[in-house]
Amino acid sequence: MSSVELTSNQKTILTALINLYPETEDAVKGEDIAAEVDRNPGTIRNQMQSLKVLQLVEGVPGRRADTNPLRMPTRR
Repeated sequence: MSSVELTSNQKTILTALINLYPETEDAVKGEDIAAEVDRNPGTIRNQMQSLKVLQLVEGVPGRRADTNPLRMPTRR
């Protein structure tokens, strides 16, 4: 298995997602991650796209068309 280099922002966001996931027992909203790490939701969306490309998270369609996708850590 190859090693993945993450930025400090990506590590912080991924850690928050992993910590929030068991609490919700469901996918985690980007807004919830943003509040947890005190970052702008837009920053979370951008970083989540990078983490998705690395196959560390997966997106789940939101319940409404205007919401941010929900996120789940992958089982990688």
